[in-house]
Amino acid sequence: MQPTASAYHPSDPFHDLIGESPALLSVIALARKLTHTTATVTLTGESGVGKELFARGIHALRETAGSPFVAVNCGALMASLAESELFGYEKGAFSGADPRGKPGKIELARSGTLFLDEIGELPPELQTKLLRILEDREYYPVGGTRTLHSDCRFIAATNRNLALLVEQGKFREDLYYRLSVLELDIPPLRRRSEDIPLLAEAFASRFGCAKPLDSGLHALLAQHPWPGNIRELRNAIERLCVLSASESPMAEHLPPAVLRSAAQGSPLSNQQAEQSPSLPRQGVLSDWLANYERRFIESALKETSGNKQAAAQLLGISRMTLYKRIGTLFGNDSPN
Repeated sequence: MQPTASAYHPSDPFHDLIGESPALLSVIALARKLTHTTATVTLTGESGVGKELFARGIHALRETAGSPFVAVNCGALMASLAESELFGYEKGAFSGADPRGKPGKIELARSGTLFLDEIGELPPELQTKLLRILEDREYYPVGGTRTLHSDCRFIAATNRNLALLVEQGKFREDLYYRLSVLELDIPPLRRRSEDIPLLAEAFASRFGCAKPLDSGLHALLAQHPWPGNIRELRNAIERLCVLSASESPMAEHLPPAVLRSAAQGSPLSNQQAEQSPSLPRQGVLSDWLANYERRFIESALKETSGNKQAAAQLLGISRMTLYKRIGTLFGNDSPN
């Protein structure tokens, strides 16, 4: 049986990639095949899926201990300084430069890995020079006249559609084909939803949650689409741990976006989404809204078999608030 990513030994290069879903394990299996290649690897996937964790895993898999891993966010490079940041510069190359010169990121990554994050944001003039390095392993520092040789391995990453950028004339076609030889697509969290509980518990432990997350909270987390992927989930659990302090983590400690998803994902709201509710024929708006609120509470209690704590979490309110709303809306006809 295939091991789960969460069960890997701490010495395994991919032990930080928590999950047991087939979508994740299949990508890790592909990454393991890159041990002996020096070819450039490109990681694609939405923002927050963990591309840098994969890059670090591939680096640890291929390189010796102590080899440098240098990360560069291409989207954060200032256009005027991007070339000198990557390639370095010789002394006196430009006004204000260090008189001793300065090595670039490519030189700093010698005998290791240069991770080019957000490669789709690389300025066009640098795309040409990067292509030459990938092809010939040679480059010139800014203001330099001697050719330098690069022996680092390159890993690129992007959350953009490079093929579309090529069609729009924003990315070099030859560089695109050079980068797409070994491409790994990291799945978004919504395609590996079975990993959400494992990730949530791992983050809760990391952030020092006083008590474990209960099934009601896990149910709420499972209904959110997580457009920000693992980064969004990590931030949500950190918020949960901070706001719950020494108390039991509750739904009200989750971000509003997660609670909205839970409300929209309930069976009752899905049914309403398919058919717009008709306007009330009699009574005032407050009576109409109270009727719908009663139906939501009844649905939540039915789904949780009468467990008011779990029902409150499903509704995104505290248990005391649920008791108060039941008393106000149902009176003596309180639901079980």
